[in-house]
Amino acid sequence: MLHPYEILFIWRVILKKLFISILSLAGMFLVIGVAYWLDNRMDALRVIAMAEFKMGTWLLPATAAHLVVAGLLLGWLWFIYSKDNDQRVIAILYILVGLGLLFYNYCAIAFSQQLTFLNAIMPKSMTSSVCAVVAIVGLHRLIFRKTSP
Repeated sequence: MLHPYEILFIWRVILKKLFISILSLAGMFLVIGVAYWLDNRMDALRVIAMAEFKMGTWLLPATAAHLVVAGLLLGWLWFIYSKDNDQRVIAILYILVGLGLLFYNYCAIAFSQQLTFLNAIMPKSMTSSVCAVVAIVGLHRLIFRKTSP
C-alpha cells in the first residue's frame, strides 16, 4: 500500500507533465492566432495604403509584424525544446494542426465549396509559414525523441 505522501508525489509529477504539455499546445495556438490576426490587419492596412498611394505607411507595420511573429515563434520553440517532455501525442497534434491549417484552403474548398471557418490562409502569409514550422517541429519531435529523462 502506498503512503499518502507517495500518492501526492505521483500526482504532482503527472500534473506537472500534463500542465507543461497543455502550455506548449496553448503556446502553439497563441503563435498561430497572433500570426493570423496580424495577417488580417496587415492586409487591411495594405489595401488602405494602396488606396491612398502611401505604401510607406504599410511597410513599417508589416515589417514589425514579421518581427513579432518571429519572436513569438522563437519563444515557443525555446519553451518546447527546453521545458516540454517528448510525448508522441503532442508531436502528432503539432503535425495535425500545422498541416490542417496549412491545407485548410484546399480542404474547405474541396469539401464545402466555401471557406466557412476562417478567412483564406494564403500560401505566402505569416500564418502559413508558422503552420509549416509547427508541422515540421511536430515531425522532428516525433522522429528524434529524447532518449534521456
